[in-house]
Amino acid sequence: MRWPWQRAPVERRQSDGAYAQAVLNAIEAEAAGTAADTSSTAAVEAAAGALSRAMAAATVEGPEWAAETVTGDFLAQVGRDLIRSGESLHAVRMGGDGMVRLIPCASWHWEGSHDPAGWTVRATAYGPSTSTTWNLPAGSVVFCRWGGDAGSPYLGRSPLRYAATTLKLSGQVERSLADEAAGPLAQLLAVPGDGGPVGSGDDDDDPLAQLRADITAARGRAAFLETTAGGHGEGRQAAPRRDWEASRLGPDPPDAMATIRKDVFEHVLSACGMPPSLFDDSDGTAQRESLRRWHMGTVRPLAGILESELRRKVDSRIRLRFDSYALDMVSRAQVVQKLVMAGVEPAVAMGAVGLMDDD
Repeated sequence: MRWPWQRAPVERRQSDGAYAQAVLNAIEAEAAGTAADTSSTAAVEAAAGALSRAMAAATVEGPEWAAETVTGDFLAQVGRDLIRSGESLHAVRMGGDGMVRLIPCASWHWEGSHDPAGWTVRATAYGPSTSTTWNLPAGSVVFCRWGGDAGSPYLGRSPLRYAATTLKLSGQVERSLADEAAGPLAQLLAVPGDGGPVGSGDDDDDPLAQLRADITAARGRAAFLETTAGGHGEGRQAAPRRDWEASRLGPDPPDAMATIRKDVFEHVLSACGMPPSLFDDSDGTAQRESLRRWHMGTVRPLAGILESELRRKVDSRIRLRFDSYALDMVSRAQVVQKLVMAGVEPAVAMGAVGLMDDD
């Protein structure tokens, strides 16, 4: 409450100078060629693609129209957005056919107080030639986050942002190796000066013309070359130190770079909640255990957050189901068998290991 004689509180905001300087530094780095696109590494796409496909594989249960609204494309987009952007927003709109549609939005701006129920959002969706902007209440959008801060609950933060230093290392290593591989590649031969006119185009005046032609046309065949010990008639003082020894000019990255690249690849995957052993040559048992941990610790919790949002915003009967292969069914079946043999009711035993439907 403010008394009539009191001055209205003045809202003070921190200067945007630091943000502006950060943007300026990024532009300067890009112009100087020192900036690396950290989102274009294999580790990022491996994590984003795996979560996207895992989410798309979910079976949608609920009303008859639910599968046509909560499509595989929608689930895949949410999974990819959570890794790369840390947040995903879809507008709940009624289509011309009377069906509920979840339209992906590329940009949005939230407004409101501390209570999320009263938030509003200005969301924009893009098409091939035009864009559409809506001013919607929070109940008319499906909004999911990977993570966030208490100071900005309306913004999602991706694992890539939380692990920005590791991601920067990954991008720089990949860029360094790419620049190394993009260097010139050639085989160099040490020969004495040919004495022929440069650029004359007259092979009669070039004593090495036949040599060049033989090397060019060799294509893997054996070629017999005159020794260079005599310097092609100019004497031994004009001859190379060694006779016909080719030297290679091409990429030669240090072994340490390959080791760092492998380590940082695994660290980025771990930051995204994915066991690195899913992408190496581990044995089948280790891979199955990694798949189980990934589904139980990453895929299903995120799917549960999305399911709760869909039940609040679209229909309370919607559920997302996943294949039970990742649950290590063999071990769970053994536990059920032992419990039943001990006198426990089958339904209770199945519920104890998570095999009983909640319904």
